[in-house]
Amino acid sequence: MSHSKPLGHDDVSGFEFAREMLDGNPTAAVNIERIQHHPDKGFIIFEYLKCEQRDDVNPHTSHPSKYWDKNKSKFLSLWRIARALNATLYLVNYADAGTRDSDMILVIEVLDMDENGITRESVTQHTRGSFQQFFRALNTECLGEIPCPLCGSPMVKRKGPKKEFYGCKQFPTTGCTGKIFI
Repeated sequence: MSHSKPLGHDDVSGFEFAREMLDGNPTAAVNIERIQHHPDKGFIIFEYLKCEQRDDVNPHTSHPSKYWDKNKSKFLSLWRIARALNATLYLVNYADAGTRDSDMILVIEVLDMDENGITRESVTQHTRGSFQQFFRALNTECLGEIPCPLCGSPMVKRKGPKKEFYGCKQFPTTGCTGKIFI
C-alpha cells in the first residue's frame, strides 16, 4: 500500500520564492523536475525538456546537443548530481498535450557526459501512451507495488470465481483489465 499522495499542483511557489530572493542575480542552482528512488535501480532523475512548437523541431528531433551552450551548466549540474547519487538521469523531450507533436516523446538516458555534451546515451522514442505506461510502471515500482502489465498503475489483490489474482487498481474506473494470476 502506498504512503504517498497523488500529484496535486506543481511547486511554482518555491521557484518564485527563489527568484524573488535572487532579485535578478544569476543562479548557481538547478531545478530538478523529479527525483525518485527505485528499490532495485536506485535513484532516478527526470528532467523534462519542453519543445517549442516550430516546423523545424519536434520532440523526436530535438536534442540537448542542439542547445548545449544555452543550458550547459544545467545539464552538467544534473549529471554531477546523478553521479553523486549513483542515479539514472533521463532527459525527456515532450510537447504540450493537444498540440501537433503531443504524441511524440523522446527519452534520453544519459550514460556519460563531459564539458562538451552527452558522450553516451540510450534513446527511446515513445508515444504519449507508451511513455505514460513506462512512467507509471516505474513510479509504481518506486512505491514498492506491482505495476499493471497494461497501463503501469498499481495492482491490487482481487478474488476471482476460482482463485485470487492481482488486478489493475484502475479497474473499473478506466476499464483497464490488466491481471497477474497468483
